Amino acid sequence: MNTTQKQDIAWINSLKGLCILLVVLYHVVLPGYAEMIGHLVAGFMPAKLWLAFNNYLSPLRMPAFFFVSGLLATNGIINRPWKQVFTSRVTNLFYLYFLWGVIQWLMIRGVSNEVMGEQLSKNTNAAWAATPVESVKLMLLAMSSSWYLYALGLFFVFAKLFREQRLAMMTIAVLLNYAAVMKIIPGWGPESVAQYLIFFLLGTFYSSTLLRWSEWRRSNLVPWAALIALSLIHAKLGIPHSLFLCALAVLISVAACRTLNRYFTLGWLNWLGRNTLQIYVLHRIFIEFFGMSAILFAEHHQLFANKAFSMLWATAFPVVMVALCAGCSVGVWTLLNRGIGKNLFIYPRLLRVKVDA
Repeated sequence: MNTTQKQDIAWINSLKGLCILLVVLYHVVLPGYAEMIGHLVAGFMPAKLWLAFNNYLSPLRMPAFFFVSGLLATNGIINRPWKQVFTSRVTNLFYLYFLWGVIQWLMIRGVSNEVMGEQLSKNTNAAWAATPVESVKLMLLAMSSSWYLYALGLFFVFAKLFREQRLAMMTIAVLLNYAAVMKIIPGWGPESVAQYLIFFLLGTFYSSTLLRWSEWRRSNLVPWAALIALSLIHAKLGIPHSLFLCALAVLISVAACRTLNRYFTLGWLNWLGRNTLQIYVLHRIFIEFFGMSAILFAEHHQLFANKAFSMLWATAFPVVMVALCAGCSVGVWTLLNRGIGKNLFIYPRLLRVKVDA
C-alpha cells in the first residue's frame, strides 16, 4: 500500500475518531452539565462557551459520521449480492442495537437509578424507560442512545433495495431532511433518522463528487460558494442546521482530516476511528455513572457554592468526562472482547465465520 492510499484510509479514521469524541462530548454536555450551570456561582462564560461549541458542531457531528458510513458501505450496496452482506451489514447492526439497548437499560435504569436514586435526564429515551416493554417500544422508534446503529441498518436496506432509483431516493431523503429540521416529524428518534438519511446516501452514491469538492482547488470555488450562499439563505429563513450547512461542514472536515494526516501522525485519533463501536455503545453508561456521582457528590458537599470549584467544573468537566468515559469504554471492551464476551460486539454467526476462516 503506497503513502497516498494510507493517507486516504487515515483521514477516514481521523474523521470517525473526531466524530465519536464529539458524540461523547454532546452526551456529556447535555443534559447533565447544562442542567448544573444554574447552580454555579462562577464560570458562566466557560460554561456558555461549551454549550455554544456543542451547538455549533451539530452540522458536523452526525452528518460526517453518516457520510463516512455511506462511503464505506458503497461496495456492499452497489456490487455485492444480498447473501454476502445481509448478515454483516444488517443483521449485525440490529443485533448490536437491541442487545446494547437492553444492556444500557439494565445498567442505567436497573443499576444506576437503584444506587444513585436519580438519573441525569428526564428526557424520553429507551435507557430511562420505566419498563422493559416501554424500552423496546422506544428502541423501535430509534429513541435510544445507540440509534445510530439502527439507522445504519435501515439506511443500508433502503439504499440497496432502491439503488437503481437514486434520484427518487435522494428526493425522498431531501424531503425527510427538511421535515426533520423544521420539526414536522414527532419524536427525536424518527426525526434524527429522517434528518440524516441524505448524508448516508451522499456517502454511498456521490462520495467521489464530494471528495473532489473537498480538495483545495480553484475549480471548487463554485460549489463552495453555492453551499455557503444556500446555507446563509436557510439561516435567514430560520433553518440554521440546513442540509447545505451540514454538507459544507462535511467538506471542511474531510479537507481538514486529509491535510492533518499529510503532515502529522494522528495515531491515537485514527485508532479511535477504527474502534468507534465500543465507545459508542458503552459511553452512555459511564456518563450516567460518573456524571450522576459527580453531581451528587458536589451537591452533598455544597461545592457548587464555591467559586473555585464552580470555575473548575465549568472549565474542565466536559474534557475530563469525555476522556474518562471514552477511556473506560475502551478499557471495558478490552476486558470483555474475549471468549464468549466477543458476542457482545459482533453477531455470533459472524464470529464463527471469522474463527472458521
